[in-house]
Amino acid sequence: MEHKDDTTRPPDADDRLEAGAPRRRYRLATPLSLAIALGCIAAVAGLWLVTLQRVAFEREQAVASAMQSNANLAIAFEQQVVRTLKAAEQVAAFVREQYLQQGTDINLRDWVARGVIREPMFTIISVVNEQGDIVSSSQETGAVNYSDRAFFQALRRSERDELFVSEPVLGRVSGQWRIPMALRIVREGGRFGGVVVMSVDPTNFTDFYRQADLGAQGLLELTGLDGVVRGRKSGGKVSFGADARSLPWFQRQAAAPEDDLIDAHGAVDGVPRILSYRSMAGHPLMVTVGSASSEVLEPVMQRRAGYLALAAGASVALLCFGALLIVVLARQRAVADALASSEGLFRATFHQAATGIAHITPEGRILRANDKFCRMLGYSLQELRQRDLFALSDEGEREAVRRFLAQRLVAHSPVLSPEMEKAYRRKDGGLLWVYEALGLVKDAQGRPDFLVVVTQDISAHKELEMRLSHDALHDALTGLPNRVMFNDRFARVLESARRYGRRAAVLYVDLDGFKSVNDQWGHAAGDQLLQQVARRLEDCVRAEDTVARLGGDEFGIVLAAIDQVEDCEVVADKVLSAMAQPFVLDSAVAQVSASVGAGLYPRHGSDADALLAQADAAMYAAKQAGKNRFSTDTAPSPLAE
Repeated sequence: MEHKDDTTRPPDADDRLEAGAPRRRYRLATPLSLAIALGCIAAVAGLWLVTLQRVAFEREQAVASAMQSNANLAIAFEQQVVRTLKAAEQVAAFVREQYLQQGTDINLRDWVARGVIREPMFTIISVVNEQGDIVSSSQETGAVNYSDRAFFQALRRSERDELFVSEPVLGRVSGQWRIPMALRIVREGGRFGGVVVMSVDPTNFTDFYRQADLGAQGLLELTGLDGVVRGRKSGGKVSFGADARSLPWFQRQAAAPEDDLIDAHGAVDGVPRILSYRSMAGHPLMVTVGSASSEVLEPVMQRRAGYLALAAGASVALLCFGALLIVVLARQRAVADALASSEGLFRATFHQAATGIAHITPEGRILRANDKFCRMLGYSLQELRQRDLFALSDEGEREAVRRFLAQRLVAHSPVLSPEMEKAYRRKDGGLLWVYEALGLVKDAQGRPDFLVVVTQDISAHKELEMRLSHDALHDALTGLPNRVMFNDRFARVLESARRYGRRAAVLYVDLDGFKSVNDQWGHAAGDQLLQQVARRLEDCVRAEDTVARLGGDEFGIVLAAIDQVEDCEVVADKVLSAMAQPFVLDSAVAQVSASVGAGLYPRHGSDADALLAQADAAMYAAKQAGKNRFSTDTAPSPLAE
């Protein structure tokens, strides 16, 4: 049945402006437009904030990585210097020992020629007596006196047997700048006997620069704690002898023997660097390793340019989108204003209708609903627009609704009814039964445009119908299935057991002492006891089993499937235990028991009547044997006394 109702217009239809009508005026300055503009500005601000935070984060990560790398290189540089000093100390100790044994007969040049002394870094090795005169040397020296040298004076005053690393001096033998390293000679009685001195080229301490990846502007420095630089290489330039006492890392080492810092002002040569320094254990020296900040941050700055360009482009796009959206919304408001006058009649007929009306797409999505429809389901209009007709329908009705909608879209035979009874699931979870009709509206090309759903609430009628149906199959007092439903369920269980070759059972339960409860406290107390009995019996069985009231104080239990006879006895034991517990009534506490009989399929028969008769007879056998018992045959089997 197909019709087109003038009052059910499509929700997105536009009224045509008559010729000569006033031209639409777009209003840009509206709260929504202001909100969009503010939203775009906020988005741009957030975008730039995230971009700048990302740049700052990458900068911090690069600095931290450089500090960690420099700290590792400082450790490696320290170990190399320690190895150099240890080698020097070993050579000096060997020469000192030989000098103490051989005296001035020691021939260092011969030792070097024969390879006894092989360290190439020590350009000159000399033995100096207590007056400061060279008595033996690895090179031709002539008459040279070192008594005025700092290393000689320091070791003459000191009694410590350790290698002394002097500041760089201009060598009197080589004529070149060298770092003297000397070891004290001790005569018998602890008397000062001179020194063994070795000259080392300062560049030997900065050769580590070639092994380390410090960049073109890196810094490598070995400084004494006296404030004099033993060797420094900065950006490929080698220097030594400089005063380091004003350098930030030298000033800091007294409080922190090892640390990292950023030299933002370039204290050495004007190049800002990221530095790590360490004070050497056992020697009055410190090592410093640094990387140029510009080289460390160069990749970060390159990515920064990309981030800023991307943020600028995205900002322009956001602002353009916001402006375009404001213009589009202004045009839509103009169209909406033009439609406002024609909407009055439609709203009056749509929203004030006494029945629920909704417009849905051919796919079931809700386009519009009147107030009555919203109130019936408990949803707002916005919430309904986020759902479809199938999601709102009760789960058991959804497939039928799909078929009904498909029929209305493709079949228009007068034989097919455009109406149906169905159930909706309300927002609060309740069930809403309606009588619903669907009307199809087509577009100008004759294709389905949308459907009109008209619903009438029949929940009260349906509730009465279901209550009558329930009462026909359930016991009014306990709510358990009655004998009619019990027989139907039992027949189905037996049919399934026969088909799949399984066992099944029926239990007949009769209360012992129920009559005395009625006689002593009245029928109201007896009814209350029966209700509690029903609940306890339900707790004794599985979900697929059936507990029914067969009449009076007699109950039946259908066990849908049992693996062995003992399973039936387990359930009977639960029943006897449950019934043996006191029943707390409004007026008293009652104590009853139960006699239980069983009919087992296929042991006692194959049809429901025979099995139920067997269970009834077994129950009476249990009563005759003393009550509060379970029996499967004529001879009772006591499970509870």
